Amino acid sequence: MRKAVFAAALLFAIPADAKEPQVAKPWCSPDVSELSDHTCWFDGGTPSDGRRTLVIYMHGAYAATPGFQHLQQKALSIQAKQHHFTLLLPTAPRSAGGYVWPGTAEGQKDHEAEILANIAESKKELEKRAGHKFDETFVVGFSSGAYYASSLALRSALDVDGYIILAGGSSWVRPSASSGKRAPVFVGVSAADKQTRNHSRALGGTLAALGWPRRVEERDVGHLVDWVFMAHGTAWLRAQKGAPSAVSVPGDDT
Repeated sequence: MRKAVFAAALLFAIPADAKEPQVAKPWCSPDVSELSDHTCWFDGGTPSDGRRTLVIYMHGAYAATPGFQHLQQKALSIQAKQHHFTLLLPTAPRSAGGYVWPGTAEGQKDHEAEILANIAESKKELEKRAGHKFDETFVVGFSSGAYYASSLALRSALDVDGYIILAGGSSWVRPSASSGKRAPVFVGVSAADKQTRNHSRALGGTLAALGWPRRVEERDVGHLVDWVFMAHGTAWLRAQKGAPSAVSVPGDDT
């Protein structure tokens, strides 16, 4: 039952007939808490080893339909409880049809400074509320968020400890000569998703060509945040902290 709800929650497409909201609803669902305007969070606890993990989730496209975002928020809160991390849920910039992350250089120029500033401020606020800093920070990007998060990773635009890229990914971005640290990237290839599977594979190929610390896994799943990918990705990124970066080839499910 959970998997069915999760899959339904994380569909990529914005309905063609999406209209402006007619009924006001809180932006953050009852399953998570409001941190600031259009930014939510959830405390999923701490694993037995005591490491405090922050996961920044860059969502798939949100329609303007009231409450459309609530299912994704609920689904990720379940993941946070299962894998014991604190979840930060920023929102993409508003577009004509809903909320999507920048997919072009022009879009990045227009919106990225505000996006990154909100993430930095939100992290500080969470640390203040918790009374401690986080031992590691990961970014999970799904669909629209996967394309943007992979761009952030390759440009070293965020000071984080790793990325999980699901159902999407940009392979055209190249790091500059002055780029910062190469945070490890886990790529989950949704092989049953004709829309994104080759993009995810191309991202894996780009990371390999660059000698980037990476792990690429492929599963016969559709356009969703796959629970196995989340489990493998979270575990692998946690294992990379302070250790040599391991790599794998597409299809390695270990």
